[in-house]
Amino acid sequence: MSDSTIISTTTRTMAVLGMSAALAGGVLTTGLMNGTAQAASVVRTSAQASAHPYDGKDPYRSGCARTKVYTGKKASLKNEVGDRLGTIRLYYSRRCGTNWGEVSVSRSGTGTITVFTRTKSRSFTYRAGNGGHHWGDMVHAPSGVCAKATGSVTNGIGRANKGSGTTAKACG
Repeated sequence: MSDSTIISTTTRTMAVLGMSAALAGGVLTTGLMNGTAQAASVVRTSAQASAHPYDGKDPYRSGCARTKVYTGKKASLKNEVGDRLGTIRLYYSRRCGTNWGEVSVSRSGTGTITVFTRTKSRSFTYRAGNGGHHWGDMVHAPSGVCAKATGSVTNGIGRANKGSGTTAKACG
């Protein structure tokens, strides 16, 4: 068998018809189609089981930030007319094999920080305060996995006070 998930035609048909199915513990639940119960078999893959203990964790509370390295990837958080409202930087932990984003914004800024790999992402919403320095949750991205971070900021009411930006990818 290949390393990919195998889902029967019935499941694809259910999805096309808008039927919802829940995947839990490698078992796909049944659904009704034309009044008849339909089931599908699922083979668990490494992608489904790839959650890592550091995914979604705080890099500072976990201790991973003690070995942080700035990847050299950053982006300005800009509003629609190009005014700079902050900066996002992408970091990597050598010990933990994780990436996360950190923003520098005004003290009153609120927003989100998201870090992405090809297969997963984690988002964090920050509030005003902390001197305008905020960081997002981590995604496990060991050597050879590329990651990038995106951030947003809102400094008040109106479009001129909302900005966003995305770093370039860093591949470790």
